[in-house]
Amino acid sequence: MDAKTLKSITAQIYRKFPDMDGSKPTVRRQNGAQKAAAAHDPTYLLVFHKRVPIDSQRTISRYVRVVVNEQGKILKITTSR
Repeated sequence: MDAKTLKSITAQIYRKFPDMDGSKPTVRRQNGAQKAAAAHDPTYLLVFHKRVPIDSQRTISRYVRVVVNEQGKILKITTSR
């Protein structure tokens, strides 16, 4: 995955999840999609992680997982709370 595509995806995630702003994703290549039609296209898993304050004394770990294809199209987004 090239830097331009990664920058575009991170900008989309920062707009959708403002509390993840500044978090750098870890990028992992996956073997292929589960659907037979897209089995030849490699996918990438981007994991954003950040400790988010919930009040003045406590924080929680927040994860946003994004599956994208080679062209940079977001296929799936999951998040923890």
